[in-house]
Amino acid sequence: MKHSFTTRLLHLLVAAAVLVQLADTQFMRVPRPGRELTGTEATAFGIHEYVGLAAMVVVTLFWLWLGMRRFGTSPGRLFPWFSVERRRDLWADVMRYAGAARRLTLPAPDGNEALASAVHGLGLVIALAMAATGTVGWLTWDQTAPMQAFTHDLFEVHGTIANLLWGYVILHVGTAMLHELFGHRLLRRMSPLPS
Repeated sequence: MKHSFTTRLLHLLVAAAVLVQLADTQFMRVPRPGRELTGTEATAFGIHEYVGLAAMVVVTLFWLWLGMRRFGTSPGRLFPWFSVERRRDLWADVMRYAGAARRLTLPAPDGNEALASAVHGLGLVIALAMAATGTVGWLTWDQTAPMQAFTHDLFEVHGTIANLLWGYVILHVGTAMLHELFGHRLLRRMSPLPS
């Protein structure tokens, strides 16, 4: 399946924002009462705040694009959980990949993979949850005492989602690399740059 330029560009922007955010967390510290951030920690935290807000914009644009675009993977394929037929297609595709894995191979993508579509949908949900919790936390930062408790709890959720996002990115990139090794050239198909 050939994805539109807009889909490929938004995919790249979401991926870049997610990777910057995950890498940045390795250098930053969250400010705490009575402890000012300095140097690299303060810079990393500032980058995290603003790249996070930019990520919220990009992820929101991606979700809007899903509802507006005329071709590409349908939202129903990205989120198959609400359809018996789509869940059946997903299970059949999981079995197809399991059979290929037993033969130490991967099926060549034909543009109609239910598993890949569902995985991308899951990634969009995780990215939206991550960006939304971070943005709401940023908006409620330094507020009154009741809001401080809410913001603290929200950032606990944000941190938990970050762990899910790490796992998602590792599996998603790892799978893309495996497809590349098998000659399927997915990266070229998803690049917004001309081949």
